[in-house]
Amino acid sequence: MGISRNRTYWPLNGGAIAFQPGWFSGHETAFLYVNMGLGTIPPNYSHPLLPVFEITGPTNNEYPALDVCLPQVPLPANISVNVGDNATLQVVEAAKHGAALFSVSEDEIEHSP
Repeated sequence: MGISRNRTYWPLNGGAIAFQPGWFSGHETAFLYVNMGLGTIPPNYSHPLLPVFEITGPTNNEYPALDVCLPQVPLPANISVNVGDNATLQVVEAAKHGAALFSVSEDEIEHSP
């Protein structure tokens, strides 16, 4: 599979991440991981953008209208990126019943005004 040309621009100083957790039952509580992979072959997700955190939903049933928004997620201090570098953001939700959900966004680092 080739490199995606449909990339989202991600600012050098970080940006917002929003996602919808727990579509199915069993996601009343879950641990969330937000990682970044650099490069394209293959991108590894060894750069945590945030410490692992827990969400608690309103119920153990479906809650499709609930979104999580993290308004300012910085790049890790220990990595070096340049404008135009390819990166991939990964959100992992590990639910209390053991299931894991993954969401991936392919991004290109951009200069922020």
